[in-house]
Amino acid sequence: MFIFLQRVFFFPLKARMKALLSTPKYWEMCQHEFTRPRNPHILSDVYDGTAWKSFMGECTYPNRRLGLLACGDGWPVFEANTLSLTPWMFQNLSLPPAARIKPKYILLYWLFDQGIKQEQQRKYFDFAASYELNDLYDNGIDGVKVKVFTATLDTKGREEVSGTFVCQ
Repeated sequence: MFIFLQRVFFFPLKARMKALLSTPKYWEMCQHEFTRPRNPHILSDVYDGTAWKSFMGECTYPNRRLGLLACGDGWPVFEANTLSLTPWMFQNLSLPPAARIKPKYILLYWLFDQGIKQEQQRKYFDFAASYELNDLYDNGIDGVKVKVFTATLDTKGREEVSGTFVCQ
C-alpha cells in the first residue's frame, strides 16, 4: 500500500485581521477609499471600477467593509527542484496602494505542497470558505465585513484552481 501525505500549513485569518484592525494606524489606512483624492473622470484605483462598486457596495466613513485580493503561486524551494510549495496570501485592497504590497500587511493564508493536484486543492478552498471566509463575509470582525474581491493567478494557477484547461 502506498500512502501520500499532503502537507498543508493553514494560517487562520480572523485573529490576525482583528489584531490589525485594532491598531489605530492600520484602521486609519483602511479609510483610504473614502479619504483619497479622486476625479470622477479617471479610473485611478480599484475602487473606481464597476465590479468593485457592485460587489463591495457603497463606501462609508468609517469603512465597514474591506476587500481582499487572493494570490497564490508555486515556486521551487530548492535549486535541485525536489520540492515546490504554493503560498496563498491576501492583500488588503482597502489600504492605500503603497501599503498594500508591504510584507508586513500581506496576510499569508496557507502554504501547501505543489504536489497536491487540482481536484484535491478544491477541498482546501472549500474548507477555508466554510471555516472562516463565509463568516468574515457575512458577519465580519467587530462590524467590519471582510470580502474576497478577486484572485490573481498565472495561467497554470487558474487552470489548477478552476479545474479547466486553459489554452496558452
